[in-house]
Amino acid sequence: MSLMRIPGRAYRLLFRTGRRQRIQSYLRYRNAQRQLALAESEMRDGKTVVRARPVYLILDPGPICNLRCRFCRTGTGTGSLAKELLTPDTFARLVPNLPLDSLFEASLFNWGEPLLNPNLTEYIRFFADRGIQTVVHANFSARDYDDAYWEALVRSGLHHFVASVDGASQETYGAYRVGGDFERVLRNIGGLARTRNRLGSETPRISYKMILNRINQHEEEKARELAGRLGVEFWLQEDFGILEPFRDEWTADRIREKYGTGQTTAVDMSAQSPVSTECRQMWDTLVLSANGDVRACCQVHSPGCALGNLTREPFEDLWNSAKMQYLRRFALDAQAAPPDFENWCVTCPLRNATFRKERGA
Repeated sequence: MSLMRIPGRAYRLLFRTGRRQRIQSYLRYRNAQRQLALAESEMRDGKTVVRARPVYLILDPGPICNLRCRFCRTGTGTGSLAKELLTPDTFARLVPNLPLDSLFEASLFNWGEPLLNPNLTEYIRFFADRGIQTVVHANFSARDYDDAYWEALVRSGLHHFVASVDGASQETYGAYRVGGDFERVLRNIGGLARTRNRLGSETPRISYKMILNRINQHEEEKARELAGRLGVEFWLQEDFGILEPFRDEWTADRIREKYGTGQTTAVDMSAQSPVSTECRQMWDTLVLSANGDVRACCQVHSPGCALGNLTREPFEDLWNSAKMQYLRRFALDAQAAPPDFENWCVTCPLRNATFRKERGA
């Protein structure tokens, strides 16, 4: 999400919850707007020691998954993060160091299937009780869930549930989601939607997400219709992080026509619209591994790139640490020397905040 990324619908939902949560959420919403505006300003001004505090939290429940998705580090086994789940003990040690005062949204997913963590609904409830919206993206294919689990998800206070489907048939879905069961995913989406409706709850929003690619592009309308029949939203995602050797094979035709198969590596920061780049996470998002390691952004998948650990070190010491400052500078300045410590940014294809070269700075 980017500056003012909090959608109007989310704002309206603030007024449909309980009185205490409504007030908490409203205050968080207003504070988030201020923090995001400050983060945008500091990013444009090239600030590396920042006053803006994170509005978003990405907390990985664990880099463990039941699928073998084609371009995922966890799915392909090329990631090096420890195969460990976020435990209640680790969570309890994280909580005192979390910047809970500034958070608006907590994403409880990253490098694995979050539903494999048996304590997920407890973590969701912790944030929901404090007026912090929660988001979960899941493949929903690990098993056939039952009414009890669907009800636990609804009652946890989860704000948005996104099912990553990426097709409208087993053939197209399974081409990327290797090992997944398409019919099982549909059953689970339908069950969650029915449970939410039975309980008379406004939340969670439920989205049927389809990452558009050359394999599934002919099924876009069919997928949209399936989502409608299930009673959930349809979300078409056109950007797809395809590895270089496979871009020609996987890039959807209309994306190829619009952008080609290359990667854009520069952003015009002189424009008035918010900057859409993963690099901005270093200004507005706190990213944590299941063991509490702090990472520069959600793309980092190497334990050696950790900038510290929030179970042992205060947030304030890590947010503007020497390493974080240097990575911010490296993201903003195309002429900056590579960091002399282990990092992901030096090889990241999404290091596209390097706008100063465009402006002649």
